[in-house]
Amino acid sequence: MQVEDMIKRFFLARSTVLTLIILVLGAVVVGYLFPQRFLLSPAGMDRWALDHPSLATLSRTLALDHVYTSPWFAVLLALFMVSLLFSTWEQFTRALRLTREGGGGGKSLVLACAPETVAAAAGRLGYLRVRSDGNSIRLVKNPWGYWGNVLLHLGIVAAVAASLVILLYEKRGSVDLLEGEVHGVGDPWTRQDMGLLAGTFALPEAVRLDRVVPEFWPNGNLKQLTTDFTFIGPDGRHSPYSMHVNKTIRHSGIRVFQGKSFGRAFYVGFQDANGAWQGDIFMVDSRFTGDDAPFKDFTVPWTSSTIRAKYYPDSDRRAPVGDNPLLLLQLVKAGKVVEELSLTAGASGTLGGHPVTLVKSEWWGGIIFIDTTGMEGIFFAFLVIALGGGMSYLSPPRELLAVKEGEGCRLAWRAPRFAELYREEFERICRECLPADEAAGGDRVADGGHRG
Repeated sequence: MQVEDMIKRFFLARSTVLTLIILVLGAVVVGYLFPQRFLLSPAGMDRWALDHPSLATLSRTLALDHVYTSPWFAVLLALFMVSLLFSTWEQFTRALRLTREGGGGGKSLVLACAPETVAAAAGRLGYLRVRSDGNSIRLVKNPWGYWGNVLLHLGIVAAVAASLVILLYEKRGSVDLLEGEVHGVGDPWTRQDMGLLAGTFALPEAVRLDRVVPEFWPNGNLKQLTTDFTFIGPDGRHSPYSMHVNKTIRHSGIRVFQGKSFGRAFYVGFQDANGAWQGDIFMVDSRFTGDDAPFKDFTVPWTSSTIRAKYYPDSDRRAPVGDNPLLLLQLVKAGKVVEELSLTAGASGTLGGHPVTLVKSEWWGGIIFIDTTGMEGIFFAFLVIALGGGMSYLSPPRELLAVKEGEGCRLAWRAPRFAELYREEFERICRECLPADEAAGGDRVADGGHRG
């Protein structure tokens, strides 16, 4: 028992609760400050790691690049839930005691009437008789108000428990597709972030990217990004959708979001050493374009060197928005740029001794798929929290105890919350219990009684 009491005291200690709250909030801040690998493309993560090598090492070591699916965050949530469970049990025992026995104290006075007279007057105002014997009667108005704090704590426990289930079992996958490309059932993801107990994630149906429509402001900043895609069932049934940022699609229990990654896909034809023409696709991010855009590295079969690519929105390299993008390719050996080639659609040139032609360019886009277990628990938790708050603040309990004393009775009244707002209710019960001539005298009390 001593060990159990020590554990209980530890988790109920204010310092423990505050520490756990601070740690949880700190984890949220860390998840905001450190780039999360699921929300950023691999190229973006690599660029951040190159710019912040020390932070990147810390991020990989402590799993700060996937905070919400890390083991330490799951442990932190579990400890917080244990603390809340102990606190909820304390609230439960307290509410049970108050329901049975009341809180005691409050205002008291002596009236020249029987307890039954008080009970009748209080009953007309909604007080319920919860206990009576030969000498006393206890009445309570809104006795369910004692349980408001219990429901508040239960709601918070349910919210944390549901969050823990989501953390352990949520499946997230994103895929970058060309227009017209199909991501089949079981195909590998471009990026994925799985809960600790989630297992594998495969879509119930294939999905095809139909069209990516970006809209830009005149200065080149993104105004809106619309993605059209279609789910293709095993029976060939097509389910088309259109979405944009901040719009969620739900299909077969899977939530679909607009990915932040999109860009230009450049279809490049090249001639290999045998004179045969081959094709390659350079999917370049549109997060930055023009002079501000970093190069993206590619590996192609026709050369052992690295190919770096970026593009300008228009062939003149000046316009921030355009319909004729300029692809800039660099051939890199041993970390040094040895050759550079600029191409627009239909143009040809030579890179590394190989003839190269830019056939066409089109948009590519990213789509995010999330399979969540436990989200219903979050909504249920908020309902319980709202119910508990309503019971606590909109219907607070009021206690009335009438104890026989001589020829009259002693009346005690207590409101655990907002007592001043309900004082008139107590005074009304007192007036109704006094004889008519004494009730007309206002605050006088029969038989020389006194106010406590």
